Amino acid sequence: MKLFSFKTLLMCLMMTATLAVGCSKEEPKAPQEPETPVNPGEDEENEEPKPLVEGSFELTIDEVLEDSITITITPSEEVDYYYACLASDTEKYLGGEDDAIVSDQLAGPNAETMIFRGPQTLQFQGLIAHSHYRLLYFQYDSQNKTIFGELHRSERITTPDGTEEFDVVVSDITGLSANVKITPHDPAMSYFWWIEEMVQYDEWFDNSDNLLIQNDFAFWQYYADLESLDWREVMRWDLKSGNTVDSSDSLYNLLMWDNEYMVYVYGLDSEGNLLTQMTKEHFKTNPKPAPKDVTFDISIEATEWDKAFNKFALSAKITPSDPEAKYYVTITNMSWYDWYFTADNTGRSDEEFIQYQILLNASKQSWELLEDFRMQGETLYQPHESRQQYFSPNREYGVFVFGLDENGPTTPLTIYEFVTPSRPADEE
Repeated sequence: MKLFSFKTLLMCLMMTATLAVGCSKEEPKAPQEPETPVNPGEDEENEEPKPLVEGSFELTIDEVLEDSITITITPSEEVDYYYACLASDTEKYLGGEDDAIVSDQLAGPNAETMIFRGPQTLQFQGLIAHSHYRLLYFQYDSQNKTIFGELHRSERITTPDGTEEFDVVVSDITGLSANVKITPHDPAMSYFWWIEEMVQYDEWFDNSDNLLIQNDFAFWQYYADLESLDWREVMRWDLKSGNTVDSSDSLYNLLMWDNEYMVYVYGLDSEGNLLTQMTKEHFKTNPKPAPKDVTFDISIEATEWDKAFNKFALSAKITPSDPEAKYYVTITNMSWYDWYFTADNTGRSDEEFIQYQILLNASKQSWELLEDFRMQGETLYQPHESRQQYFSPNREYGVFVFGLDENGPTTPLTIYEFVTPSRPADEE
């Protein structure tokens, strides 16, 4: 079984993406430290270096497998020493200034092992499937230990999808949730799973399994730093074993209607070593329901100062035009709503997205929203009783109401704006 270490994963992103370099196609034993390539110049240290004359290179991509890439690099006769290394192709890293990239490369712990002479066939192993890489290469000034000439990048090389080690079934899909069943081929294997929006996978993570896995590890490290913990301890909280039967509610509280997602899962041991490539299962939530011809009359019926909370308790009356209509209601700051229509907001501001954000901000699972927080018919909404929600004096708020079923909003968003009274004189 292949085993990719956390160290290897970081190298894939930051530096070399290399477990082994050379002509051998043997699989690396697991677990083990990366095997270092032999520097062809090591036995020629006493030779006088050739004069530095800018030359050229020919590249041949010999083989691309899910976990390895083999490249033959042939320098022209003007080239004496050169540096060649595989790197994860990300805009954040390879889109930077050439000088910074070269400095990072030459400062790496494996830099000396990436310096070659003459034609070489380099095999980079321990890679992540369905991920993007480029070979970085440049002439090397062996006396001054720096680049000579310019930094070259190969074309983007994308590894194919990996061997799937899990069966993933998505069922009972609605507009707000889906059930997930995961069966590992190896019942003893521990693993991590999550659900990701396809638009984020494509745009944020460049359609790369490597970057998505990196994001998971980065989160564990970030949270561990906040709590002064070892990142492995945080990671272990998320590991599963055996068969998993769960709901998207456990991860997201609720999904967004008419949206594409994927369940992804990969084997991971308790020390943070990757045991498998990533298995992915795509699905799409149900479309938003056809709109219903329902309107809402809204009024604030009572405002009462609560001494314990030092704020107002409010009661809002909602009367739908259809007594059978089921709907969602909340009260929040108008400044929160207005933010979606300001220049400071670089995201979406359409009504559907705002309705989703309103539901998401409830921090309740979709079934709770439908069973415990959805109203029907005329209702006196008292959030201080249902949610322990109170309101500051002299502030603009809005009562937000829209029809809701298991597939999403059934009516447009209705907003009733109001301003809370001043603090009572005897409370000042």
